[in-house]
This record gives sequence, structure tokens and C-alpha cells, in this order.
Amino acid sequence: MANITHLERRKIEAGVLIPMIQAFQRAIGKERANDIAREVIRELAKRDGGTWAEQMGGDLRGLEKLAHDVWAGGGSLEIERLQSSDQALDFNVTRCRYAELYKELGLPELGALFHCSRDFSVVESFEGVTLTRTQTIMQGASHCDFRFRREDTK
Repeated sequence: MANITHLERRKIEAGVLIPMIQAFQRAIGKERANDIAREVIRELAKRDGGTWAEQMGGDLRGLEKLAHDVWAGGGSLEIERLQSSDQALDFNVTRCRYAELYKELGLPELGALFHCSRDFSVVESFEGVTLTRTQTIMQGASHCDFRFRREDTK
């Protein structure tokens, strides 16, 4: 695939996924269609997470590289770094062009489904790392609060 940013990839996917999920919502109901989409998206995110963990390292340093190089690549996110150590990685996303994209489309709920819901599944491939996030710009908050912790594996 051509070298495109993560945001450009999401724009391309949205052009196909939005009309498809809307058709499924009409055919089988919004809740059931969204549940199926969420399941598929989480599986894809696990696969992406495994690839990224291999490429960047399956620890917090790898996640920090992923956030900077992939998620925020090409100016997709503005990140306020709060803490970075072997045990913790904390940052806030203060601007999210992914959220801006879905807001422009009038579909922030689908943005949360197609984009934000991936994060927890991606993290599963980073050994001993957990993610806590209590809010997102996509869902109307002023910022996204990413808090990663490395659990002792002993």
C-alpha cells in the first residue's frame, strides 16, 4: 500500500464503512449492526496491534512510538505528553483530526465506533500493558485522556 497517514487511511475506510454500516443499521437495526461492526473492528485492531508491537516493541516505549509516529502522524493528533517511564505513559490528545473528520460528516457516533473503539484492542498486543481512558474528543470532551500502565508480570 502507498505510504499514507493513519488519518488518510481512516478517511478511505470511512468512504466504504459509513454507507455500509448505515445500510446494515436499516436492515437489522442500529444496535445489532453496531455490535457486529464493533466486533470486526476490534479483531482488526488486535491484528494491527500485533504488527505494531512487533515493529515498535511490545512495551510502553513502543506504544509511545506508535502514538507519535502512527496515530499522530501527519498532524492527525496534537498530544500533550504528561508522563513517560518504564511503568507509565500518560498523555492527553488536545486536538483530534479524526474527530473533526467525523464531526464534519455529521457522524461522531460512527467515529467513536470506527476509530476510538480500536484503542483498547490494539493495546492487548503490548505485553502487560493496560489502558485507561475516561473521555474522548470524539464523544464531546475537551481532550482524550490516555493512561497506559505496565503491570508487573511476576
